[in-house]
Amino acid sequence: MGFIKTTFTLLGLAGGSYVGISSAMAAGLTRTPRVRSEETPESIGLEYRDVSFTSRGGDARLSGWIIPPESGADSPQTTARGTSWVIMVHGDNTNRSDPKTGMLGIARALNRRGFGILMFDLRGRGDSPSAMSSSGYFERLDLQGASDYLVSKGADRSRIGVLGFALGGAVALMAGSNPNNFGAVVSDSSFADLSLVLRNEMTGIKRPLTLWFPGMEFMAKSIYGIDIKDVSPARSIARSDTPVLVIHGEDDAVIPVEHARLLGRAIGASFDEIEGGEETVWIVPGAGHTGSFRTQPKLYIEKLVKFYEAHLGAPHISHQSLPETPGEPEGSEN
Repeated sequence: MGFIKTTFTLLGLAGGSYVGISSAMAAGLTRTPRVRSEETPESIGLEYRDVSFTSRGGDARLSGWIIPPESGADSPQTTARGTSWVIMVHGDNTNRSDPKTGMLGIARALNRRGFGILMFDLRGRGDSPSAMSSSGYFERLDLQGASDYLVSKGADRSRIGVLGFALGGAVALMAGSNPNNFGAVVSDSSFADLSLVLRNEMTGIKRPLTLWFPGMEFMAKSIYGIDIKDVSPARSIARSDTPVLVIHGEDDAVIPVEHARLLGRAIGASFDEIEGGEETVWIVPGAGHTGSFRTQPKLYIEKLVKFYEAHLGAPHISHQSLPETPGEPEGSEN
């Protein structure tokens, strides 16, 4: 009897430990530090207006900036109609003005070429009110809410594009895979599949954590409603006809460039197209994580403008009629 009791006690302790560690790992998916913006579009000479809207479904309130294409920051309703828009989505652990990525510089370059810009903080980040983060699972509803906001102001959904970075790139690919949400999606430094990222992090001294991976998946779904297997931009775009451009730094040490190749294959790009930097995938030599703009700023903007004009329609002001955008960085190593 003593042996049986000891055995059941040990099994109970093992089971409790498994549940506890699995729960802690799942909880880690819902936490991200809040980093507030230190700069606004005004700091780089752009007119803008603070806006607030809800995610699709209304479970999270979001804070953003709307930058009209020419002027009239006080009346976004009048500028939304007939405008080509780009919604910019930041990565994890940062905010809408992420200086490492150069988001405000990109916004200025696109705006001066005639595009309207909407920048916002994902749930629980920046100035958006507290809400549980979810490694992209619920954040795609935030992006869809941003699109709904522009449409409510008169924008044509087919003329709304997305530019997402890192986690924001994954969110863009997943949200953009739904029909009639966006006219075009650009993803910079996105992962191809969350499960792949999480498993790849369990190496070295963390390798034993792979034993708890099934438990983490179960706890994430049962406690927080997060389906880890569903956070897969590669699977999402494989069944989508939304035009996609994938950008990735060749020297990315956070999300390896192999993820860009997986995304390219999901889109249907050939090996030669991926490695040659053709229409669907651009792998940037010398660029680190979300560092492609700072590495090759002029070419970066040229590719964005060409892609968005092809799929959203040319904005009111063509980049061909504008002088060189002043103040854009000349290029630096990330």
